[in-house]
Amino acid sequence: MHDLFVAPDARGTGLADRLIAACLDECRQHGAAKLGWQTAHDNARAQRVYDRVGAQREEWVDYWLSVRP
Repeated sequence: MHDLFVAPDARGTGLADRLIAACLDECRQHGAAKLGWQTAHDNARAQRVYDRVGAQREEWVDYWLSVRP
């Protein structure tokens, strides 16, 4: 999953849980083994949602290099 956004006025309504459930259904229909995504280390609200739906946390550190001189 690349991005999951819930508008501020819809937060706390369970919409994020339903969106994740819909993504899981899509994955299952296409035979995917798992659904993965990333969030910022300081995005505690999103992390609470992901913990609540039973997602397993992994510890990855992202790196990138600019291709411009």
